Amino acid sequence: MRLPLAFAAAFVLALPAGEVAAAVDCEPARCAFQQAIDDQCRCDEATNHGRHVSCVAHVVKDLARQGVIPTNCKGKIKRCAARSTCGKPGFVTCQIPTDTCDLATSTCTANPTVACATDLECGARCKTKSSAEHCVAVGGTPGPAGSCCAACPTGP
Repeated sequence: MRLPLAFAAAFVLALPAGEVAAAVDCEPARCAFQQAIDDQCRCDEATNHGRHVSCVAHVVKDLARQGVIPTNCKGKIKRCAARSTCGKPGFVTCQIPTDTCDLATSTCTANPTVACATDLECGARCKTKSSAEHCVAVGGTPGPAGSCCAACPTGP
C-alpha cells in the first residue's frame, strides 16, 4: 500500500543527529491509518484472532517502512488489534471498574475530588470477554464487539 508523500509527511519524525526522540502521541497516526488497516484486515472477515493481529502487524510494519507512521508507534497500533474481538466469535468488550463510587457522597473512593453516579465514572479498564455473561460475572459492563482502543474521530 503506497500513500501520498504529502499525507505521510505529517507523521514522519525528523530529528537532528544525536537527539533522542520525545514521547510520541501515536493516536493521530493510528487514527489517520485506521481505515487503511481495517480495509486490509477486515475484522468481520477474520477467521481467527491470531491471523487478524498478524495481518495488522504486517500492514503496520509496511506503513512504518514507508515512513508514514513513527516506528515507535508500531507496537501501540498493533496492540489495538490484540485488544479487539476480531476473529473471536461471540466475544464482547467489557468495561471493568477500577474504583468504586461512594453513593453516600457521590464521589470516587480513590479520588474524592471526582463526582460520580456509577463505578464506571471512577475509571475502568477494557478487556475482551467470551460473552456478556462472563463480563458481568467479573463485575464489568458489556459493550459491543470491537476494540478496547478509543474510537477514532470521523470526518468533519
